[in-house]
Amino acid sequence: RVIVMAMSTCLIDKPVVDMMKKFRRLSNKSTMAVILKCDMKANQVVIDKELNDITPEQLIEELPSREPRFILYSHEWKHADGRVQYPLNLIMYIPDGCGTQNRFMYAATAGSVSEASGITRIIELREDVSAEWLTNELKKAY
Repeated sequence: RVIVMAMSTCLIDKPVVDMMKKFRRLSNKSTMAVILKCDMKANQVVIDKELNDITPEQLIEELPSREPRFILYSHEWKHADGRVQYPLNLIMYIPDGCGTQNRFMYAATAGSVSEASGITRIIELREDVSAEWLTNELKKAY
């Protein structure tokens, strides 16, 4: 006999969706990040931190060691021809020691965060990754 557990997703309320839209408008000339978390008791995605002028190194330092997060991240990308862009990325941070329930909740909610933010490419970030690794992942799409 197989028991199947249905995993619900965290809801994203209008204020958080509005913040995501604002992030898309403001991030076109800036390196910035918005860190989101699932409030398991309220079953909602909430804003954890908003950070401006943040490098990949600083971003990694801001992440908790045992709790997952979603990160909207805009970074400077310089093309070989001199053009500069600020692409938007959605990073799903799921450290190894976060627990199965958290892992499943974030995985189930990732599609909703992607849709609400308008960012389709999701980078999965694990524990013990370096800023160099993150920078290389950000480069892959561009």
